[in-house]
Amino acid sequence: MKILTLSLALLFFIQAQPQSESQSIDSKVISAVVYSSGAQVTSEKKINLAKGTHTLVFEDLSPNIDESSIILNGLEHINLNSISYETDYLNDMKSSKALEELQLRLKEIEKEKVYTENKVASLEKSIVLLEKNQELKSKESELNVSKIKAYKDYFASEIETLKNSIYDLTISIEDLNTTRQKLALEINKMESENRVNRGKISVELEVFKSVSTNLALSYFIYDAGWFAAYDLKSKGIDQDMVLSYNAKVYQTSGQNWEDITLKLSTANPISNKTKPELEPYYLDFNRPLTPISKLRTSNFKYNPNVKQVRGKILDNQGLPLPGVNVMIGNSGTQTDFDGNYILNVNGGKNVRFSSVGFKSQTLPVYSSNINITLEQDNASLDEVVVIGYSSSKRSKPNSEMVEEEVTEIVEQQNSVEFVLPKSISLTSSRDPKQFQIDEHQLKTSYQYFAAPELSESVFLMAELEDWQDLELISGEANLYFENSFLGDTYLNTTQLEDNLFFSLGVDNKIVLERTLPKKKTSKSFFGSTTIVDKAYEIEVKNSKRLPISILVQERLPISRNESIKIENKSYTDASYDKNKGFLDWEFDIQPGETKTLEYSYTVKYPKNQRLFLRP
Repeated sequence: MKILTLSLALLFFIQAQPQSESQSIDSKVISAVVYSSGAQVTSEKKINLAKGTHTLVFEDLSPNIDESSIILNGLEHINLNSISYETDYLNDMKSSKALEELQLRLKEIEKEKVYTENKVASLEKSIVLLEKNQELKSKESELNVSKIKAYKDYFASEIETLKNSIYDLTISIEDLNTTRQKLALEINKMESENRVNRGKISVELEVFKSVSTNLALSYFIYDAGWFAAYDLKSKGIDQDMVLSYNAKVYQTSGQNWEDITLKLSTANPISNKTKPELEPYYLDFNRPLTPISKLRTSNFKYNPNVKQVRGKILDNQGLPLPGVNVMIGNSGTQTDFDGNYILNVNGGKNVRFSSVGFKSQTLPVYSSNINITLEQDNASLDEVVVIGYSSSKRSKPNSEMVEEEVTEIVEQQNSVEFVLPKSISLTSSRDPKQFQIDEHQLKTSYQYFAAPELSESVFLMAELEDWQDLELISGEANLYFENSFLGDTYLNTTQLEDNLFFSLGVDNKIVLERTLPKKKTSKSFFGSTTIVDKAYEIEVKNSKRLPISILVQERLPISRNESIKIENKSYTDASYDKNKGFLDWEFDIQPGETKTLEYSYTVKYPKNQRLFLRP
């Protein structure tokens, strides 16, 4: 009897406890802070909860959520008992109407292809049958020339018709194969955007009294990001440049963002936050020194918008390197005689450069223009990138005061946030969407530049000052000059120089020629010493209608061996950097004017040694 009473009491106690209710929540994304890699997403749902224990399941989320980043707000009079995140691998794919139409079209193409192949097979059998039955089995008395000719004409006509039909059907099969491949690629792309795997967050709440609240769920996802893109426009060398600062934003969470508040941050929440620790530096014999490798490329980030990479590879003397292996994923090429290369990305994220005798280097695919200098003897890599953009006052072109919505720029302690002025929508896709962040009128100075030893082309360069006060990050830029598109370049904002320089291309109206006059150049021997006299003349002609400013740069050799002597250095109207050996001529040249520059030197070295001197 006591056991029965105790059982009834226990049953009553269990029934009296508040039962946990499981409820699926379909929340809407209301805001996102997007970083260069990743995004902090906030979704919201208004919900009514009765007193008791509730289990809420937020479904159809990204499968790439950092569980430690999950935060739930709006818990007034509510206690959060537990929170968990898991990936649902059994979730059925949400097939869109467009995807279903493509799949149906693919089935029709495959059916038509099979039918066409069957027709070809049938016609080929007919030809075989005709060829086997060409033998004339009539009696000789019944045969005559006309009958034989009739038989020949019949078989020839039939076989010709059948083979022509087979040819036409073969072309149709090739067209069907091409269409089938395109459909398959598009279907694969759409299927990847509608992922089977989805994430879900489960929370257990204890509600002390009935409440109506807006639950705000915030979490960090890895499948989003943004990168900078610029437009640089100039109408001429007497005009300042205009820079449009754009952001390209993408997210592949599998959830469309509709009318959200979007912030773009220059912070990197997934970067290494551990400070470096120095160890004692000991020297001893027979113990090799471990080189310290400085990751000078760490500021370059993968850019998913780049479809093709091109550039030039140089050695540490500034000369082109032919035959350098360039690899992106499984695709590869080699640089040509001038050190140039071009290679499709095909989904790869890193580009690797390697050549015998030089240190290999791997960089992220950060730009469609990647130019580098490969170093010998384990020297650190010196990246050569065309850099440019400028700073100036934030004013609109034509200085016309127009009241408009602008991006709010918020400076944080270690980063900058750009708050877009309007609500935006961003579908889940690998294709980024572009937003304009800001526009600047740039104070620009122009100068022509030539390095005749390397190239007789003359380049127009733009120099921009005081750029540090603009909140810009490294990224690609489209160049426009005199209403013409010049191509694109990479703006490297991580450099330490005060000014930024970039090239606007070659101006063929500035003519340059470098010669080695024979009367001033000679090679002789004195005792055990070889003596080489070198003399150069450089002619520069301005064929433009306007005066220009130009910098011509050459170099004198520098000896690293005491038995090699550089003597009789002679140059006119040039500045000389003795540490680098550079000669700089900087001057103005009038329309139609020709300027001649001269320099010479003597090299002495032992007769029994071989020394390579550049022409």
